[in-house]
Amino acid sequence: MEAKSFGSSIKAIGDYALRGRGIVYGGADLVGDTFTKATDLGETRSFVGMPVYYDHALGGLKSQIGTVKAWTPDAEGIEVDIEIDRRHKYAEQVMKLVQSGALGLSTGALSHLVVRDGGEIKRWVVGEISLTPTPAEPRTLTEVKSEKDTASSSADASSKPDDTHGSITHTAEDTMSDNIKDAVKAAIAELAGEPVQGGVIAAPAAKTVTTRGFSNEPMEAFKHWMRTGDEIAAKATLVEGTNDNGGYLVPKDLYDRIVGRRDELSLLSQARFMRLTTSRRQIDVPAQDAKSDFAVVAEAGSANIDEPTFANTKTITIYNHSLAMKVSNELLRDQAANLEAFLTEEIGRAAARATNNAIIAGTGSSQPYGILARATVSETLASTTGVDFADIMNIMGKLPSWYVEQGATAWVMRNATKYAIRALTGNYPQFRPLEVGGAGDLEGYPVAVSDKIAAMAASAKSIIFGNMSYYAFVENGSLEVSRNPYLYQENYLTGIFVNYRFGGDVTQPEAFVYGVHPAS
Repeated sequence: MEAKSFGSSIKAIGDYALRGRGIVYGGADLVGDTFTKATDLGETRSFVGMPVYYDHALGGLKSQIGTVKAWTPDAEGIEVDIEIDRRHKYAEQVMKLVQSGALGLSTGALSHLVVRDGGEIKRWVVGEISLTPTPAEPRTLTEVKSEKDTASSSADASSKPDDTHGSITHTAEDTMSDNIKDAVKAAIAELAGEPVQGGVIAAPAAKTVTTRGFSNEPMEAFKHWMRTGDEIAAKATLVEGTNDNGGYLVPKDLYDRIVGRRDELSLLSQARFMRLTTSRRQIDVPAQDAKSDFAVVAEAGSANIDEPTFANTKTITIYNHSLAMKVSNELLRDQAANLEAFLTEEIGRAAARATNNAIIAGTGSSQPYGILARATVSETLASTTGVDFADIMNIMGKLPSWYVEQGATAWVMRNATKYAIRALTGNYPQFRPLEVGGAGDLEGYPVAVSDKIAAMAASAKSIIFGNMSYYAFVENGSLEVSRNPYLYQENYLTGIFVNYRFGGDVTQPEAFVYGVHPAS
């Protein structure tokens, strides 16, 4: 495998979302290689879903730490959006390094497929993206060969492989100034401890909050409180405060796992939604109804005045969504039962369904607005109970071209609708599975499947096609849990109550098209 590193730092655009330059056109790196717009990067398959690693997994950190969510070519190169797996052991430390500007992006390609013509790279089939400590030279070369060969890396002077088959030497590292190397190492050491075995970021020290015997608070204290109602343990969970109704905030690591499971099961993982976090009950999201344009003017002439207007600006309200569960006291008191896994799966699944329902079908009446309540463009389908090739083409044709965007534009439909389209014969749409999970691509755009959108039936709105980045999903950023051991005491059950706060609305109604079946 070969890899190319670029020195421009990546930026955090969300809690676990990053954006940076993965490929840069023009110029030349230290060995004279140049990328151009004509370089074959392997575009015949989608880059969305591509795995993300730390330093090409050269050291001790072998596991995938994130996923590519968008791959956007422009005049200067390729801009990449990445979502870090919030459940990963080192997610927090990686985000700290990103926020300090200490990381850059590097692409990895299979060596036997790389083609060079003089100084120009003709083919570079990208197989993975890595986060790597920013090199001083923005075009530092890293080559990763077979395990019998040597490998060189400028990403980390202290990197070492965690196997015994190869060794690492540093060629381009010598071109970096000592000041830059020291600054990068200092930033890493300050934020996450000294790198260990190939750039693995040291885990933070355990935090003790109480003297009740829990060595890794507040997680252990929270689980103990869930099982027993022990008020001393409950106080240990209050390091982040309580809500207005007296419930306790779940510890951050459990919250991250629940939210991660929610994202896996909901529409949020299928396309690039606008995702915001707030501590307020309402938040204003600006959205234009008229946009500015340049105009040709004479030399020394007056500037063209064409101001944008923001009549579509939305005030999004955060709504409280509740879930009550009855859990047997035997289960709560069984120390062998994995209560954490139960909470993660059950609450995450329920949160995903509530999220999907709001995004698709929310009415805006004491609840979030959904796409179907706001979208203004529709296509009447040919049949009351089916769909044909022309329907798909007509729906796609009605979406204005400036809303067509790889990584953000997507379909939403039921599983049955998806397979009805795949079953079309003759002049049929192109439908293919994704390389990494997912429900598949229809005409090159991902298909998100949910039973919260209507089935194919008379007058039903069964298909959505649009740019999901024009739907703003805003969450409070916390889950509150309370327990009542007395409400269902006669049945030997304990009531568990969960509050989940979020809101949402469409910022540009014309960014979505929905298909509706005729009444008869």
